[in-house]
Amino acid sequence: MFGFNLQKTKRHFTEALAETFSQREAEQLMRILLEDLFGIDLKRQLMEPDLRIDEWQYHHLDEAVKRLLSGEPVQYVTGMARFGDLLIKVSASVLIPRPETEEMVQKICTSLPKEKPMRIWDIGTGSGCIAIALAKHFANAKVMAFDVSEAALQVAKENAKNNAVEVTFVQDDILNPTSGFFAQPVDLVVSNPPYVCDSERAAMEANVLEWEPDTALFVPDDDPLRFYRQILCLAKNQLNPDGQVWFEINERMGDEMLLLCRKMDFAEVEIITDFAGKPRFCLARIAP
Repeated sequence: MFGFNLQKTKRHFTEALAETFSQREAEQLMRILLEDLFGIDLKRQLMEPDLRIDEWQYHHLDEAVKRLLSGEPVQYVTGMARFGDLLIKVSASVLIPRPETEEMVQKICTSLPKEKPMRIWDIGTGSGCIAIALAKHFANAKVMAFDVSEAALQVAKENAKNNAVEVTFVQDDILNPTSGFFAQPVDLVVSNPPYVCDSERAAMEANVLEWEPDTALFVPDDDPLRFYRQILCLAKNQLNPDGQVWFEINERMGDEMLLLCRKMDFAEVEIITDFAGKPRFCLARIAP
């Protein structure tokens, strides 16, 4: 029969990956490659042991494995990432969605009525994962997503279309905003802005430093809260009385964020831990 036996191919490339990754990681990476590149999910991999792949697929796998062994993240190799129940396209123009960000979205969704009509800002949208997930959950919301990067917005627009939601995307620099949307009332402001200090670079994984966009990650050590300060400034002038501001934050900056929010008249402020017990989210409200 023409083609390559899937199980033998899978074993061959898993062994190649296991020279750099743990056996468990190698198996997980192969599962992702087969599912995301060719639509062969784990159930099919297990239930159809004699399944064959063609020559093009074999060589595509070979190239993908080489990219993984060079340190490139699997999401960039496949061009997609999972975010909750969403499939999100990613490229070198956007950050790979993180589990912590997904957790923040889950917390937001459980903190507000699902049918509530709302105006939502997602500032620094990147791939659009936050805006799209919120638009999917809050069916009556009008979601606006902002980013300074035109390339990122092109990815985000495609993701919104692929996930069948309506989001208004706006190119703007939050540090020097010009959009008229920022003069309109808002009920929910969400942001996962750059928050890694330049001095923290040395402690970061090489596959993050070498592949993910610096501008979406890093802030100067002498002004690490610059994005939060600007967003809070805009939000406090436009936030409706029962509105909320949610941030993903640097785990080292919980106390600083608490002080900043209170200094800017957000009297109700919570620093919330993530699944790893780290102070990762900030929820701010203006007291009535």
